[in-house]
Amino acid sequence: MLYRRTALGASIASLALPALAQAPRRPLVLIVGAPPGGTADAVCRVLAEALRGELGGVVVVENRGGGSGLEAADRLVRAEPDGQTLLMANTSVLAINPSLYPRLSYDPLRDFAFVGKVATVPILLAVRRELGVRNVAELIVLARSRPGALNFGSAGTATAMHLAGVLFNQMAGTEITHVPFRGSAPAVTNFIGGQGLDMMFEPAATLLEHIARGTIVPLAVADGERATALPDVPTMSEAGLTGYLASQYFGLVAPAATPDATVHRLSATMARALATPAAIERLRSIGAQPAASSPEELRRFVEEEIPRWRELVRISGAQLDGGG
Repeated sequence: MLYRRTALGASIASLALPALAQAPRRPLVLIVGAPPGGTADAVCRVLAEALRGELGGVVVVENRGGGSGLEAADRLVRAEPDGQTLLMANTSVLAINPSLYPRLSYDPLRDFAFVGKVATVPILLAVRRELGVRNVAELIVLARSRPGALNFGSAGTATAMHLAGVLFNQMAGTEITHVPFRGSAPAVTNFIGGQGLDMMFEPAATLLEHIARGTIVPLAVADGERATALPDVPTMSEAGLTGYLASQYFGLVAPAATPDATVHRLSATMARALATPAAIERLRSIGAQPAASSPEELRRFVEEEIPRWRELVRISGAQLDGGG
């Protein structure tokens, strides 16, 4: 279990107020279901800093890593519905886990009040330069000629990155073997080091440095739009797999009983915070793309996403214990 809190914009001294002074306002807590240092944590910290500037108060990032975001989701469900504790939930928490865990302890549509989408992080299909393919069409030809021989790595079973590969196999008629790792870092290390992986579906931000060095070749973006950081890399649809879509996104949610007025106030505040040039630049610098939305838009989006990912989980055959 990994648990860590970091306060932004506050020092110990500022909290040590005289006894007769007005009590400090409670901090706004942003829970993120990932350890410090990864893409989810980085996006959450950009949001926290932007909200601190908008609210003029203390914003705390609380890391609850592990278990596909289960611990983070449970923490939110148990929180007071007062708008002071929020969860930055990713694709797994919002759309994949309901189909992956038979005894899931929460229902995103029942237990969350949707505040709004925060950002998307494009998933990139990249291959080792030594593989000798320059585009998706060449990869498909090679993979079909060698069924089961090529492999791709991911951060773990039934993550968005794993299921992006499942969708690729389904649509391209290939049999590329999945190799799961315990987290993105060891998978990327194996991939970059040439230790057995031929390709990866991975958030673009993680691979930008290695693309610049020429170690790997980016073939396509799994999102519906090209990545700002890689404008010359086509989307999967542009590369020939029309209709392919597997995005990694982040949305802000509150406990279900949070009053509607509070939810909409939070949504408006978040939209203003994410619209600042500083927030936009920081998100883009880590490979994320701002995507603020209304509460209603996020709920509708998740309602559409759950059955889509359910089908990919079914095809993958993945089923995990726990969650209850």
